[in-house]
Amino acid sequence: MSGPMEGIRILDLSVALTGPLAAGMLVDQGAECIKVEQAPVGDIVRWLGSSVGGISAMFQIANRGKRSVVLDLKQDEGVAILQDLIAETDVLVQNFRPGVAERIGVTYEDVATTNPDIIYADLTGFGPIGPYSHRRVYDTVIQAQSGLAASQTGLNDNQPKFLKQLICDKVTAYTACQAITAALFARERGCGGQHIELSMLDACIAFLFVDGADHEIMLDGDHSGPQAIAANNTPLAFDGGFAAVVVPTDDEFHGLAQALNVDSSDSDLATVRDRTANPDKSKAVHREVRNKAVHMDIAEAEARLDSNQVPFGIIRSVEEIASDPQVVANNLFAKFQHPVAGWIRHHRVPTHFHGSPTSFREPAAPILGQHSDEVITEIGRGAKLGELRAKKVIR
Repeated sequence: MSGPMEGIRILDLSVALTGPLAAGMLVDQGAECIKVEQAPVGDIVRWLGSSVGGISAMFQIANRGKRSVVLDLKQDEGVAILQDLIAETDVLVQNFRPGVAERIGVTYEDVATTNPDIIYADLTGFGPIGPYSHRRVYDTVIQAQSGLAASQTGLNDNQPKFLKQLICDKVTAYTACQAITAALFARERGCGGQHIELSMLDACIAFLFVDGADHEIMLDGDHSGPQAIAANNTPLAFDGGFAAVVVPTDDEFHGLAQALNVDSSDSDLATVRDRTANPDKSKAVHREVRNKAVHMDIAEAEARLDSNQVPFGIIRSVEEIASDPQVVANNLFAKFQHPVAGWIRHHRVPTHFHGSPTSFREPAAPILGQHSDEVITEIGRGAKLGELRAKKVIR
């Protein structure tokens, strides 16, 4: 295994998607990871969605290449094994409910006593304090509380909508992954280990506010328009399909008009300033574009948009993505046979590291407890495997 994170050891105590995906991206980049799970079902995500033998699509993507150990953390011996693992790790990722880390003695203060160089990623839903801090959290809860669901409204549409994906889990995972990398970089420069606290709420509000909260940032600005710059984006309907078309610049605006055989030669439409000063004329061009689009075949539209250098994307179904010509050219997907789940198609690490190229140590996500014996032996407790299994400390 190679990659920029080679040599970094991660202990993943998290479940669901946020923590496992954050750790999983580091594994994709070369880190080693031991995933500690609880019997009898392990990480709940194993069983959600399309699942074969305790390996779901989501579990595979977030946990490929990790080693699974089943420990009963309600028993002292299970906690003792966990402490041994902590002593040898660089990064600990946890998303325990409030009070659990304290109960089993793995708060940052506990851990740093024996491993002061550890990077401790403490992931919560709402944060460690405050009126909501005690609440259980899932993705849609944070979509609601962060403003993401409400931001999906538009003209004549005040009904909040959930994005049909676990966007908050993923945004928080990406934020956590970057924070962990930054903390490792700081440690490399002599700053030592540190405690990272990150809530899903904070990560997703920060995500929204980049481009979806104009009025809440520009407090003295013009609030007559929508909060989000992308609020009015809608697909362009052609005969046989849809496309996303975005034309903010002058060349792009007039290129779109030319592609759809619409006249945009009026001097009041020449530049973006002109179009801003004459919104009715600009809207009239867009209406004519839409009216003509429905009579143009989608294949012809793709060719005309491309030749006029209009930024566009044909709207693909999820089923079409892996066979899209550009995706094929990018060599993004590969297939392999999982030992229990059968044939799996998954994406490679999306970033090419040309100086420290990545390759999967093991493409498969682990079976529950697959590496318990291996890991327990590595920490010097191999002689007690039978006893530990009899007591159900391990599985």
